[in-house]
Amino acid sequence: MGDKKTLLTLRLAAWASLLLVLVNHLLQPKAFAATQVLFDYHDGLARRGLVGAVLNVLTLPEVSASQVTLALVVITLAGTIALFSFLLVALGGSRGGLLLVVVVLNSFAMASFVGNVGYLDGLLVALAVLAIASDPAGAVGMGLRLGAVVLGVLIHENMLAYFTVLMAFDLYMARRRVAAFAPVVVGLIVLGVLVWGAGRSPDEALAYGAYLQSKAGFVVDPQATIVAARGIGANLSLMQGMWGTTQMWAWLVLDGLPLLGLSAWLIWLNLRLLGDRAGRVERYLLILAVLAPLSLNAVAFDVVRFGVASVIAGAFAACVVVMRCDGARARLEGALTWPHAVLVLVLVSNMFTTQVNEAAGHMGQFPWVLLNHLNWHG
Repeated sequence: MGDKKTLLTLRLAAWASLLLVLVNHLLQPKAFAATQVLFDYHDGLARRGLVGAVLNVLTLPEVSASQVTLALVVITLAGTIALFSFLLVALGGSRGGLLLVVVVLNSFAMASFVGNVGYLDGLLVALAVLAIASDPAGAVGMGLRLGAVVLGVLIHENMLAYFTVLMAFDLYMARRRVAAFAPVVVGLIVLGVLVWGAGRSPDEALAYGAYLQSKAGFVVDPQATIVAARGIGANLSLMQGMWGTTQMWAWLVLDGLPLLGLSAWLIWLNLRLLGDRAGRVERYLLILAVLAPLSLNAVAFDVVRFGVASVIAGAFAACVVVMRCDGARARLEGALTWPHAVLVLVLVSNMFTTQVNEAAGHMGQFPWVLLNHLNWHG
């Protein structure tokens, strides 16, 4: 669909977009991310401890700053390259599909994903790609999905909200309806085990933080070590206090709403791809798959990360629909015309969020630039 010259030009645009988003936003990692990859199972079960346990095997007795930086860059590159490869393979055969790839890669959501250098979300994206790119019909495909969920929740519990509903949608679209919700159930079980076995008292949290510092060749972020011991109940209490702050509402309005708008556009586009014959369950699962990551705003204040995960889930949902639904690729051509794609591209490439890489000057971009306008005098 589309002449060969057009498709080649759009593929080149997609590759150029990948290169530019990496060059522009693969910046120095934060201390929080560097500390979080040190979490391990030194004194028992711990949330987010799997990556640190693997890192221990490769680096002990001490993890240097350069080793951690390399690990953080690898994590982000793994997620970015997996996302790009999957989008290009699933959507790259048509003009409409390639336009969607270019829009996603040039969006402020993608810039924020790359800008969160070293955050464990990169590995969760890579695992999600491994799962939904596999054949859902056989035992191998189901095994990969369930294995990705188990590993994902052990890496970071956000995997449950990020991508398990997406996997359920994928399986349902592939007509594996009895087993469709198995990834969600398995994710809940693993999370339950973590919540039950990974709690720490304040004194234990202090000891754990001291242990992390003892094996780090740099100064760890104390806020990250607090997270290791904080349970879901404590997070809910923390968020009750955050909701009354100007900072939280600024994030929700100036970061959250633009990301929600992009997710809403992807939901609209996916519903168009499903077509009129899609049933209610397919439509509800699609919407839930895209919005599920936003549920984490109830327990944490990472507005941008959750919004970005929602956008990525929406892009992956489009891949699922195109792969599993007859006629979806043709409907994508009709839904994402040149004028439509250009308009969306202009909007998503001229915004940015500020919860990542604040020092890079993103306060000078919409919508946060509006706060700078308030400083005018005269």
